[in-house]
Amino acid sequence: MKISTTLSFQRSLDSMQETQAQVAQTREQLASGKAIVRPSDDTMKVSSIENLDRAIAKEETYHVMMGQLKDRYQLEETALTNGSDLLVRIKELALQGANATLSAKDREIIAVEVKGLRDELLSIANSRDEHGNSVFAGGNSEVTAFQTQTDGSVVYKGDARQTLVSVSDSRQLGKNRNGLDVFSSAERNVPGTPATFTVSVADLTMFNSVQTLSDGTTSIELDHGGTGAPLDTQDLLTDITGHEDYNKFGYTASLSGSNLVFTAKANGPVPTTAQPTLSAMTVTAVDVGVADSVAGGGFFATLDDFIAGLQSDSAADIQRALGEVTQLHDGLALAIGKIGSEIQSVETQIEINADTRLRLQSMLSNEQDLDYAAAITRFNQEMTRLEATQTSFAQVSRLSLFEYL
Repeated sequence: MKISTTLSFQRSLDSMQETQAQVAQTREQLASGKAIVRPSDDTMKVSSIENLDRAIAKEETYHVMMGQLKDRYQLEETALTNGSDLLVRIKELALQGANATLSAKDREIIAVEVKGLRDELLSIANSRDEHGNSVFAGGNSEVTAFQTQTDGSVVYKGDARQTLVSVSDSRQLGKNRNGLDVFSSAERNVPGTPATFTVSVADLTMFNSVQTLSDGTTSIELDHGGTGAPLDTQDLLTDITGHEDYNKFGYTASLSGSNLVFTAKANGPVPTTAQPTLSAMTVTAVDVGVADSVAGGGFFATLDDFIAGLQSDSAADIQRALGEVTQLHDGLALAIGKIGSEIQSVETQIEINADTRLRLQSMLSNEQDLDYAAAITRFNQEMTRLEATQTSFAQVSRLSLFEYL
């Protein structure tokens, strides 16, 4: 009988302690709002919660980086939009300066305004962010991007490197910008010069028979109209320029003293197969010529050339500057458009990441957040059960004490 009472006492005690532990755990859950209070509650869920926490933390880092990128792009867009407005004014001044009715003094006044606008553009090109870093210096953000030299010229001191920033697990966007891509050069057409061949004709009697002048493609048959040899090189020149195929010939012919000069109709060197040939002539001098070319003038060099043209009252330089300033403005507009596209791209990515964070947070909530209604119901049930076990334990305790007495 004593063994049975002891066993009943122990069972009542174990049941009461178990129920007390359940009540304590549910009370902790209600206080914290979490279904998992400590790792030992559910090791599988704890591992899943930790993975979701890391994923959310990474998405939040992406969100911060994208916010910084958007701020940076908007800073660049604002700066370049201001620069574009300045170039519009410079274009207006170029049109005004090209007006033939202006005096040299008028153009000097325009040059003063253009110089001020040019200096404002240089200040924009050397913009810095809130941390003091150059915005348009590429990866070399510590330096001043465009530096004025002792001779007044402007040299780019940045580089072409670009820092990539991760905005998702599979996407990166550039943080900095190459200044030469933004403040791009203007193309300038540089006309070449034609090749010339100076020749002497030692023996005009050769023209008693037909002689052939050729440029490798077109041939001119010279027979002096069947009247014998030409009297002199002037007479020979007349035969050449009067020939029906002369307009097809690749050269124009002229005289230089007693020599013939053949000048190519196109600028630049000519291949050997296209050089003028005539058995009776000897080449005494050759100018190989220079081909047409396109030169790239730097952004600020182009503006400086325009200012110099205004100061020197050079109509040709001012007219050329009008086209080149238009190129500078088009290049800046292209850069602004690209930045605008990047801002839209960041905004789209921000929305994607926000959806991802919301989905992960929902998954995390399902894993760790407490169902209060169910927990309160369970807590009430556990309290009822605890009260019952306490009553039972008290009864068993009294019974055991009575038998002992």
